Amino acid sequence: MDRQTSPIVWMNRCAVFLGSFLLFLVQPMLGRTLLPMFGGSATIWGVCLAAYQLLLLGGYLYAHQLAQRPLRTQRRFHLTALLAGAGWLAAVTFCRPSISGWLSGAPDLPWIKAAAAVLLFVGFPYLLLAAGSTLVQSWAARTQRNVYSLYVWSNTGSFLGLLSYPFILEPWCPLTTQWLILTAGVALYIAALALLTRTFRPTAAPDGTPPAESGGSRPTAERGWTWVVLPAASSFLLNAVVAHLFMDVTPLPLVWVTMLSAFLLSYILGFSRFGYGYPKTWTVLAILSLIGAAFANGRWGTGSFYPNAAAGIALLIAIGTFLHSWLYEERPDPAKLTRYYLASSIGGAIGGLLASFAAPLLFKRVTEYPLALCACAFLIACKLPKPAGFRATRTRTALWCLAAAGLCLALISATARRTGSRVLYRARNFYGTLSVTKTVEVIEKRPAQVAYLWYGQTTHGMQVTTEPMRYQPLSYYTPAGGGAAVLSHPNYQQGKEKPMTVGIVGLGAGVLAAYGREGDLYRFFEINPLVTEVACNRNLFTYLLDSDAKIDLVPGDARNMLAKESAANDPLYDVLYIDAYNGDAVPYHLITEEAFRIYVSRLAQDGILAVHVSNWHIDLLPLCKSMANKLNLYTYGTISVEEQRYIAGCIWVYMTRKPLKYITTQAAHPIDWMTIRPFPVPTDEKGSLLPLIR
Repeated sequence: MDRQTSPIVWMNRCAVFLGSFLLFLVQPMLGRTLLPMFGGSATIWGVCLAAYQLLLLGGYLYAHQLAQRPLRTQRRFHLTALLAGAGWLAAVTFCRPSISGWLSGAPDLPWIKAAAAVLLFVGFPYLLLAAGSTLVQSWAARTQRNVYSLYVWSNTGSFLGLLSYPFILEPWCPLTTQWLILTAGVALYIAALALLTRTFRPTAAPDGTPPAESGGSRPTAERGWTWVVLPAASSFLLNAVVAHLFMDVTPLPLVWVTMLSAFLLSYILGFSRFGYGYPKTWTVLAILSLIGAAFANGRWGTGSFYPNAAAGIALLIAIGTFLHSWLYEERPDPAKLTRYYLASSIGGAIGGLLASFAAPLLFKRVTEYPLALCACAFLIACKLPKPAGFRATRTRTALWCLAAAGLCLALISATARRTGSRVLYRARNFYGTLSVTKTVEVIEKRPAQVAYLWYGQTTHGMQVTTEPMRYQPLSYYTPAGGGAAVLSHPNYQQGKEKPMTVGIVGLGAGVLAAYGREGDLYRFFEINPLVTEVACNRNLFTYLLDSDAKIDLVPGDARNMLAKESAANDPLYDVLYIDAYNGDAVPYHLITEEAFRIYVSRLAQDGILAVHVSNWHIDLLPLCKSMANKLNLYTYGTISVEEQRYIAGCIWVYMTRKPLKYITTQAAHPIDWMTIRPFPVPTDEKGSLLPLIR
């Protein structure tokens, strides 16, 4: 590199870094913005990722077409478009509450509406930011040799932008301020590009072509199919890993950021000498990661998260680096740079669409995860050394690779968890995977049929379907658990002369309906239509159908529905259950101060707010303590232990306007609130659950 070009090279690096930093800063920020509008569904992350990949494709197509124009035209047009994009973001920042209100609820075709929301909020500016890296690299190809090294700077910016959101921006800045910071960042990026274009002086070869590219081996013949297939495979793998961890293990949003960071790290390594310089090492690591993922997939329950999360990170880094270093080896001359990136973005979009849109429609479980592992085994086999005497024809090579994929599938099948349970129902939609299993268990020294409702690996209710326990509330809702709120309320203790109105956020199997008496009203709020379908199916669960109370099922997001009830002055609740936090699925918009104020406003004067906080990896007790103090409520908590399989250990927190002297805990142990640390009360605008992770 010539000293005279060194400042321009550094300006290229800074421009590419800043543009990519903003590009990936917006992803978790928009996810946080959209989650409340779609009921906190974990699937929103996968839909957003697919939408981002489509926008990335649009950005690379825009860059490819614009790069065919004269250099001066390219710069003027792009800078003008970026100014319009900054104006777009400024308008969204100030109109966000109105847009959010319009999009809120339980929409039909939520996949489509979620993708449309991404386009509405950031579509145009995101497309322009996505094009920036390719355009700057195409301009830099006229002044520096190893232009593909800028892709490392681009992915480093993406990596740091993604991680800066949950650890720096989200905990300290309100959501509106975050959007203002993004708008200011785009303005700074425009200024950096404008400065770069003013100081740019191309130094092409005498024949007008860019200088030759150096660094790394070059293929003797271009294989354009690799430009599409390799990014498609890595993108499909990313989406499959996220879906597996969200739906089959635990829907913790931080998982999404972590896995996408690992994916970006694999691009950084793959396009650097640490990747393409050690192909054998990454091949071995890729094979080992496949084996580890197969064994982790067989784990189940609370101990399954960390092995599966570690396996997911290993897959994305090892296999991702293997695929992306292969992609780097297939890079063309800088003159074809925009076509190369366009083809790569087409592959990424294909992989994202197949995993985020096609797979949920085609499969009732997360089948794309083992498919992704088998596809990666196929591609690894393509690069493996063949046995001595192997004649590499297309047919034989294909059979060799298929054998590797089959071996991977056999390993996954051999290590899969097997139980004696019979699957009665299995379905999947925008809100997750749902299944109902039935097994024979010994209860009180007698065999009994027990049905379980599963959301991924989290139990959302169970019922003994044989007499005499068919009508008994089980799992988290026994008298020692959530049932204490109803049983201890004065209206219940006075008998049927005092009918009760009970609201439940989260239907599950409808177990709490077992406490309903004639004259009572039990209203369940449920956003997932599959859950309603299961709870109302007599062949699966009968709590709703057997209850003596009047059952009212309200579809939609519970917070929005409760706010509408408050505006309409509907009758208040004697007991309001918030049963939406178990497992690790904690919809942020249901734990903010604004949400709890709505809950309290819907309580009668002597009402009880019962919050179920049993959770695998998030400790919600500090939040409940601080929330009760903020709203001047009396609070009491109970912890019940698992005495038998049908009585689950659980944690419940009760809040009232009056002292909790009438709450009975029976077999549950009281929580000593003096030992619970304080926690800043989260609001719709500002807050993070990161400090609550165990």
